[in-house]
Amino acid sequence: MRPGSITKRTRKIPRSAALLLGVLVLIVISPSLSFKGGRLVAELIFDVIFMTGVYAVGLSRHRWAFAGLSAITLAVRWTELLHNGGGLDVLALGLTAIWLAYAASVIIVDLFQRSDVNSDTILGAIVTYLPVGIAFMMVFQVLELRYPGSFSGLPEGAHDHRHAMASSMMYFSLVCLTTMGYGDIAPVTDFARPLSVLEGVFGQLYLAVMIARLVGLHITRQKDG
Repeated sequence: MRPGSITKRTRKIPRSAALLLGVLVLIVISPSLSFKGGRLVAELIFDVIFMTGVYAVGLSRHRWAFAGLSAITLAVRWTELLHNGGGLDVLALGLTAIWLAYAASVIIVDLFQRSDVNSDTILGAIVTYLPVGIAFMMVFQVLELRYPGSFSGLPEGAHDHRHAMASSMMYFSLVCLTTMGYGDIAPVTDFARPLSVLEGVFGQLYLAVMIARLVGLHITRQKDG
């Protein structure tokens, strides 16, 4: 196969598809990464997410700032991993949360500037929903690390086993985002409660606004056609 044909095929891949796949892989397999070396596997998955995030942003005016933030975030995450904490855990989590929020905001702005509905638009609408849940997961971890006891129902020894805390916070964050509200893990402090409510409000408003936007664009396109 010629290099030119490969490039053309690559360009046809929706920019949000790779990012969505990376996020879904992280969500699905993260609970099973408790084995030795699991943190390294999780970090490699995050590396893929960072690279696909840069690809998803594409040629937007944010590409250089986003690429710079991605490089800094990766450097801090790997330094924290190789030094087994080294006081960088909160910084690594915070930068990752900022990166995810930035990626989601760039894609959302792009979605609202589009006038058509295609596969990339739909995938973009989905992919911005899930990274917000992971970003809140990072924020919840920072909160629990800085103010232990902010959440009830966490596994025993979660502070000593980062995987246990990350897995629990991933579950809790997605429960908040989808407003399922099982209640087995609950926020109990004045900082944790409003953050949890804020995520639930975002989850509901995002779905309502984005679905209305996509349906409106589709109807308009049909009328114009």
